[in-house]
Amino acid sequence: MKYIKQLDSIRALAVILVIIWHWVPRNSFVENLHAGILGVNIFFVLSGFLITEILLINRKKAEDSITSKTHVLRSFYVRRILRIFPIYYLTIFLTLILSHKLSLEISRNEMLSNITYTSNFFIYITREWPESSLHFWSLAVEEQFYLAWPLVVLFWPKKTLLPLMLFFIATGMISQLLINDYEFGYLPTYTCLDCFGIGGLLAFIVVHLPLSLQKFYRLLSILSIAAVVVLVVCWNLNFYLPNTRFVHGILSAWVISHILIYKEKKSLLVSLLNCRLLISIGKVSYGIYLYHILYVYFANKYWYKYVYDHYSAFINEEFEPWIFTVVNFGILYLIGWLSWKFIEKPVLSLKRKFQYR
Repeated sequence: MKYIKQLDSIRALAVILVIIWHWVPRNSFVENLHAGILGVNIFFVLSGFLITEILLINRKKAEDSITSKTHVLRSFYVRRILRIFPIYYLTIFLTLILSHKLSLEISRNEMLSNITYTSNFFIYITREWPESSLHFWSLAVEEQFYLAWPLVVLFWPKKTLLPLMLFFIATGMISQLLINDYEFGYLPTYTCLDCFGIGGLLAFIVVHLPLSLQKFYRLLSILSIAAVVVLVVCWNLNFYLPNTRFVHGILSAWVISHILIYKEKKSLLVSLLNCRLLISIGKVSYGIYLYHILYVYFANKYWYKYVYDHYSAFINEEFEPWIFTVVNFGILYLIGWLSWKFIEKPVLSLKRKFQYR
């Protein structure tokens, strides 16, 4: 699978949306935009697409050669572990070490759920958002997806694989329609299956039905226009849309398919996504996402003590949260880059020992 730099820009936009949601006070604009869940849903669709494409490509190679699917499965799991585990558990360790200094309360059950990648169900059951790991729920959902989805894609009969993906999309949609708890109801993994399924469906078309990609893109274009209209109407009516995740999934899939079709033709959107800064942020977005909650506790402590208190006369109170976000995002990006350079990249070099073939 070839590297597509514009997808890193998508990652960057997704992580920026999440940070805005967590760092900026919930004024009307941020609240109605639902920036945090939009960013997370983008990640879900992108993961569904990339992981499914990798698995489908290597399933084809395994079926055409002496390489076994079991070998592909084993290589996939090891490569995912190398990508995800090191700085995830580093973040948990740092949170434990610094919790006293930052006055963070961490229960034993919360820590256990973080370690086992079950924090989404922990939050859903307790109906409380933890202070230091409130963003781990989405990583738990992704890890649960990574654990189960390869078994489906590699070993499910190919003839019924496409209907199964459509079934997952329907499951996610129906689950969201049945939600009556809008604060915690979207945390269980089954409510996220439509985003993963939409990404997987796009990957299936790219790998097995490439000539149909253009038609699928046109369908997504129509659905995206309808989705935007629905979102605007709901925004104006201040109405919560139960199927927000599905709408976000359609829009995300449209952007990804647009990139796949026009990445060499340089459309306006592709040109915007060629921004070097966005690509650079996207490359280190995993570290940025992991560290941003722990970092903001430090930032709040020192920002108001050493910056805002001294320069408050020159800072408009209305714009102060945005100034805080821009300045501290730059520092967080540097931390993410250092993490990538000295921790993630060296560990990822071990991937060459676990090739799919």
